[in-house]
Amino acid sequence: MKNWRIWLILAGLVVVGIVGYLSPVFSEGTPPYEGTELTGEAPDFQLADQNGSAIKLSDFRGKVVVLTFMDSKCKDTCPLTGAHFRKAYGQFNQNEASQIVFLGVNVNVEANTVADVLETTRAWHLDEIPNWHFLTGSREDLEPVWKDYGAAAMPNPDGSITHTPGTFLIEPSGQKRWYISTPFSEQGNSELALPLNELLVKHIREILRDN
Repeated sequence: MKNWRIWLILAGLVVVGIVGYLSPVFSEGTPPYEGTELTGEAPDFQLADQNGSAIKLSDFRGKVVVLTFMDSKCKDTCPLTGAHFRKAYGQFNQNEASQIVFLGVNVNVEANTVADVLETTRAWHLDEIPNWHFLTGSREDLEPVWKDYGAAAMPNPDGSITHTPGTFLIEPSGQKRWYISTPFSEQGNSELALPLNELLVKHIREILRDN
């Protein structure tokens, strides 16, 4: 029964994402997708990062938090997300960068040790971002975080994980501001959506100006 609930959540989120991607195509004159604006406080949590440090979301009050969910053994979408994070980080000046934190929450309970997320951090070159934390824990630690943020994760027979894509932007006050889920393309398509890294820079700078 639990697996069916996860599949239903995941299917619903995929449908929402597809509508978000394609709505500009079907509605002439609609502005390109920029994400979904959110309200409400971001649920707090505590997990361990790639250095074994205990990290709470609330530790980062006063900073913009970029939060996503990643499979520590992913071979496709998650490394691309990481590449977009690195590209976005490189576009901020020193003052801006000091006010931003990037967090990834692990969705792979078969590769959930500190050593696993440290290895992945290095493999995806996310250690190039000084304020990067790849967070992990036991299934009992991780599942409440997935639930609070509507992140579904389902193992596949080949050992890969199908999980909800997308990135949350959280304001320095701890309030949710944006959810961004865009298709990946090297060329991009400005008629549909800007690349993830450009949307991150755009919205983070807006939040910094507002705060």
